[in-house]
Amino acid sequence: MPENAWANKRVSSSGRLLALLLSAFGVFGLWAGCNAVLLADLSRALDISFGSLGIALFAGAGASIVTMGPLGWIADRLGRETFLTVVACAFGVGISGLALAGSFTALIIVLVVLSSAAGLYDVGINAGAIDLERSSGHRRMSFLHAAYSGGAVAGALGAGALLSAGVSYQLVYLSLLVPLAAVTAAFVSARFPSPGDAHGDARGDAHGEVASDITEGTGVTGKDRAVAGRWDLYRSAPLLLIAAIATLGLLSEGQMGNWSGIYLRDSLGLLGGSGVAVFYGAMALGRVGTGWVVVRLGNRATLLGVGLLTASGMAVALATTLPALVIGGFFVVGLAISGVVPIAFSVAGDLIPRRAGTAISVVTTFGYAGFLLGPPTVGGLAELFDLRTALGIIAVAGLAIFGLSLLLRRAA
Repeated sequence: MPENAWANKRVSSSGRLLALLLSAFGVFGLWAGCNAVLLADLSRALDISFGSLGIALFAGAGASIVTMGPLGWIADRLGRETFLTVVACAFGVGISGLALAGSFTALIIVLVVLSSAAGLYDVGINAGAIDLERSSGHRRMSFLHAAYSGGAVAGALGAGALLSAGVSYQLVYLSLLVPLAAVTAAFVSARFPSPGDAHGDARGDAHGEVASDITEGTGVTGKDRAVAGRWDLYRSAPLLLIAAIATLGLLSEGQMGNWSGIYLRDSLGLLGGSGVAVFYGAMALGRVGTGWVVVRLGNRATLLGVGLLTASGMAVALATTLPALVIGGFFVVGLAISGVVPIAFSVAGDLIPRRAGTAISVVTTFGYAGFLLGPPTVGGLAELFDLRTALGIIAVAGLAIFGLSLLLRRAA
């Protein structure tokens, strides 16, 4: 086949895969946005307190970590198409169970299944994104995560509108099965490139620059970057540094998703859907611009700014009960925190390209520790004090991101 024909075929295949991944990230965001709004209705229907809800979310996050550690590597062995089809089906089962849960015990069981499936789905779509980046030679991660945030905006606004129209929260949850089923069907016929296919590995492209920016100054040699063993990766210093920063980013993002809607609706008496949509809209905007910011400022400067803006935005949101300032603070937090996870996942895949799924599962496993520790911490503090005080943990996380980012010796 002529060289131009091969090139055209590759571009066409990359375009179809990009469209599928944009949809997959969007559906994941749709779920997150809906859930952020519906958790208040779910907790009221089951008559559970903030502390009990925190325990249930803790159980789900814990199951995610236990599942992703041993099973994340299967994304590399089983093949992206089969892996994503299976975990998407399990994800749908979990969503259905959440709509039907009628007791606190049932909620915990459902969240264990749902969170485990969601964590593996997260690993799978991000591993697929790494494959696409390396086979096409173009950075797509921030745009794909922007699709997640855009989906979350649609989910939050849609859930709020349906609730206002009198639709039950159970039916809103079940409506998510329609787009999830469409994406699952697309996974069946999808063709992902083989892990490690690299269009630009031999040149000093943006991927290499990002990876060197993270490993510079950590005292880690090139040999460490080639570590490919499933468990040896948990001893890779550069990967653990990225995982620590990702943990704080996911803690902030996750707790905003879990608690911001409840705070707006139950504590301030505002329509939770609009405030949650503003947060996720800011994340979408921030992720579209993340690549531009990183290229011009470098990873260290970007992450330093993220930490300071997250802390200051959350401080503003919690210092007042004026709706405009609260929602404005949420906007700043969303804009700031949006870049942490795309940077972390992209760098993780670049560090060990032939084990991208395994590397991402390491970062995601540690990252989900933020989800694990966040719900009981926020729920417990809310029981002792109030939810407003408890959400201060996000401002603390922002300062910690700033501190860890100082360990990166130079900007790209």
